[in-house]
Amino acid sequence: MTSCLSLSVLFIFAFTTLGLLAIAFSTNWWTIVLERNLPKHTNITNRDVRLYRTLLRIPQSRGLFSECISYRSENVVIDNKFSFLPQASKESLASANKNCAPDQFMCLNGYAISNPLTRCIHNRQLCNGIIDCIDKSDETSAECNTRSPLRCQAGFERCPDQRVCFRVNDQTCDGVSNCLDDSDEQNCSPQRCQNNKRTFCEKEGKCARRENSYRCDGIPDCADNSDEENCPAESCRPDTMPCDDRCYNSIYRCDGTVQCSDFRDEKNCADFATKNHLKDYTIRDDRKCIEKRFNYFEKFPKIENNLDNKNYEHQQQRNNYLTLIYYLRMGIFFGIIGGLLFTLLSILSLFLLACCRKTCRGVPFFLYGIWTFLAFLAIIGSLGIYVYLWLWEKQTVVDNEKNLPLDVMIHEHNPNLRNIEFFGLSFWLACGAALSAFLALLSSCCVCCRLQSSRADDKEYEIMQMQAY
Repeated sequence: MTSCLSLSVLFIFAFTTLGLLAIAFSTNWWTIVLERNLPKHTNITNRDVRLYRTLLRIPQSRGLFSECISYRSENVVIDNKFSFLPQASKESLASANKNCAPDQFMCLNGYAISNPLTRCIHNRQLCNGIIDCIDKSDETSAECNTRSPLRCQAGFERCPDQRVCFRVNDQTCDGVSNCLDDSDEQNCSPQRCQNNKRTFCEKEGKCARRENSYRCDGIPDCADNSDEENCPAESCRPDTMPCDDRCYNSIYRCDGTVQCSDFRDEKNCADFATKNHLKDYTIRDDRKCIEKRFNYFEKFPKIENNLDNKNYEHQQQRNNYLTLIYYLRMGIFFGIIGGLLFTLLSILSLFLLACCRKTCRGVPFFLYGIWTFLAFLAIIGSLGIYVYLWLWEKQTVVDNEKNLPLDVMIHEHNPNLRNIEFFGLSFWLACGAALSAFLALLSSCCVCCRLQSSRADDKEYEIMQMQAY
């Protein structure tokens, strides 16, 4: 009777572990969304920051096989001084910072106006009365103090400060400062900018530098991005894609990065086979999320080479970060698989113990303890990796080497965004499975000691019977 009761207790713990772990393995409830931590800003009083509407990546469900991510357009707080203008690539910066030839002058803190890919201009452009460096260093260096009186070339006129010359008709309100006192870029009206084929940056009070720039054309031309915000669909140009009060350039269509909260930019991509669109994703309109499936049977992860990834300044660090996440998730997946297999083996050993406990109970019971111990280690290891990954991702969202500058700034000014996820039901079920495996291990030790004592009693009884005989 005692032996049957012991086996029943072990069976209960083993099947409990198997059931809890199987549910955790097959469900997508590993995290939940904490809606209270989503930003709900309506107005701010601090002049150093402002509200900016952007897409927030919100995980609706996470599992070992897939995750379903929704995108919500919300107001977040950003730094007022943040520039949305495209940044130069590493290649262009390397070219701009190279040493100039002996017959060239290097702009001190900027690039050449005529060629933004270099900081070098010819020596004859130094102190010639025309600004050729974006930082004006070619006309403000010490060498210009000894130059002859200023004489403007044909077609040029003196600036109001009488220090340099510029073309009044072509270089007034063109987005580039051609006078040392910036007088050529002051008092620029929207109409004047439009006449020069440039959009007007209201907060900066000047025209955009790029020629043929327009409001809501899908290309940010103002440092504060004001020319691309609050754009109704009817204001978008024919070659752009309207969504969420923005107009996106057509190059973002089916590029593998979600730009629209309703996923319209990533739907119906059959005609974009040459692009790296979301081949591993499924758009779930019923749940309003985009589902990504994981494949852990590949030696190396697939790093998407889309436009968004090319914007990272430290692409190698970003790729290393994504690769490490892939291997950590692989460890979680195979750890849970191991827990399931070892638990099944422990149950099989219990069946063997129940069927032949009088003749071979020693070996199967020893195996039960081994399998239970291995199952406990596998589950605990997976949960440990999962918690580490969860904490690590919360820290790396403010790492400039692994994320885009805008994303880093958004998380710095909106710290609650790091806490929109918490452990879900599947995680706690896996924790319950680990606890059940631990209790099974303790119970097996108790039963083992009792079996050894029972064997000793049986052997003593047999010896007494032989002596009596």
